[in-house]
Amino acid sequence: MGLRLNGIFKDNMIIQRDKVIRVFGDVDSKSEIKASLLDNSGKMISGGIAEPVSGHFLVNMTPVEAGGPYKLLVKAGSSSVTIGGIYAGEVWIAGGQSNMEMPLIRTTDSKDVIDACKEGRVHYYCVPVADVVNEDTIKAEDESEWVKVSSKTCANMSGLAYYFSEILEKELDVHIGIIECFLGGTSVSSWQSKEALESTPEGRRYLKEFDKSANELTPTQYDMQKIQFDIADKKYWDEVNESLRENPYMTYSDIHERFGDGPWPPPCSKDSIRRPSALYEAMVSRITPFSSRGVIFYQGENDCETRAGDYDVVFSTLILNWRQAFMDDELPFIFAQLPMYISKDRKYMDFDDLTWPILRSRQYRVSRQVPGAYMAVLIDQGEFDNIHPSEKRIPAERFANLALRNVYLKSEFLSEYPRCIDVRRGSEGLELTFRGDFSMLLLKGAFSDDYGFEMAGDDGEFHTASASVDFDGKTLILSCPNIELPMQVRYAYFSYGNAGLRGDTGLPAIPFFLKVDTPLGNNPN
Repeated sequence: MGLRLNGIFKDNMIIQRDKVIRVFGDVDSKSEIKASLLDNSGKMISGGIAEPVSGHFLVNMTPVEAGGPYKLLVKAGSSSVTIGGIYAGEVWIAGGQSNMEMPLIRTTDSKDVIDACKEGRVHYYCVPVADVVNEDTIKAEDESEWVKVSSKTCANMSGLAYYFSEILEKELDVHIGIIECFLGGTSVSSWQSKEALESTPEGRRYLKEFDKSANELTPTQYDMQKIQFDIADKKYWDEVNESLRENPYMTYSDIHERFGDGPWPPPCSKDSIRRPSALYEAMVSRITPFSSRGVIFYQGENDCETRAGDYDVVFSTLILNWRQAFMDDELPFIFAQLPMYISKDRKYMDFDDLTWPILRSRQYRVSRQVPGAYMAVLIDQGEFDNIHPSEKRIPAERFANLALRNVYLKSEFLSEYPRCIDVRRGSEGLELTFRGDFSMLLLKGAFSDDYGFEMAGDDGEFHTASASVDFDGKTLILSCPNIELPMQVRYAYFSYGNAGLRGDTGLPAIPFFLKVDTPLGNNPN
């Protein structure tokens, strides 16, 4: 082996400006490790020295300003590694499941976007998908690379990360590096360590329920179901790929409309790639403690059906876990609140178990309770009967605005979504006061004056409430003839429907579920 840098250290990489540069890898000698960042003239502009520990090393190099190209030279005794084409700029980790993973070529207007893409200052690196660290993992890491984004290379980049990086490059005028670390169909439990999960009762429930599911099948039953699943999955994707050869720019919505849902989920076993902690151990931990500015995260769909009520706790432990692993206690997390979604079957059966709004409410709690966690509200986004909405530019703009406002402190970017801060009974009904980046609240109905508001009395039964904006522009008046004494009020508390409240700046209001007789203060609910 000699000297081996971690797989993320490759030609054309982007390093985080103005933060400690951490260089790490493996070495089979006890020699001192020396790392140097050199400019074009060979002058050292940053460096560091470390001793190996149990065959591993971590060198902390002094921060540098934005610039480049640079070379990184790492020496250990007679062994050395050099990589070039390095720029210091802004680095963001893109994590989560399929809606973050969705490649640009599967998003709205992808052909025009790809054709118009010119090579600029955005580079991206995709962490190899793995659930165990073995020889195949190491080989995949050795073969991985940083890609310069252009019309020839952007198609398979995360669509959301593409638009996010495009905005940051324009506004910050530096190189942007995106580290892709995601896999579709995965739980929040897959992306954190076992120790993090074991630290809370909610996390321990995830572990217990997975163990139960993994033991429901005998080895013979699992093997048979796995064979059947693989055959059906291959047949489905063979048909899809045949269509993609004819029309490579089909969105997932197009695919879903034409082919329906593919087989899912696969049978569960103790060795499943989606088991708790697997992707943390084999993907996230493989890039720690690489320095970055922050994380953009889109996940939660996979946790709606089973553990929606626990999501705030388990997502909070993930954030803490990543901050510890990346050696950054204030690492910003910008994440998506789930958009609208309901399956066709459930809609036509008029069945909504409210797991999606419950999980959204837990995501909101995280944004209120965890410092440095910022939520992009997407309640006005989403597609009926399609869990993979094709529009990714708008979510990316909201992610970028949160970053520019809260991380880069650019106050001109609007990111404070209208939020209910007070609810009280008035002479005309309920009076709700809102705060956020807007001057005037606006109501927009789909086909009626149903804007997504409901209220309930003592019996707890909810009824649609009519809404109007008061003269001050920041207060809503809600009324319902069926409710004499309102006790609870909620907005957009459904999986899919009309959420008609927004500010005049275009930002959608945050969904809520509130008790009328409870002072709100900083209530995260």
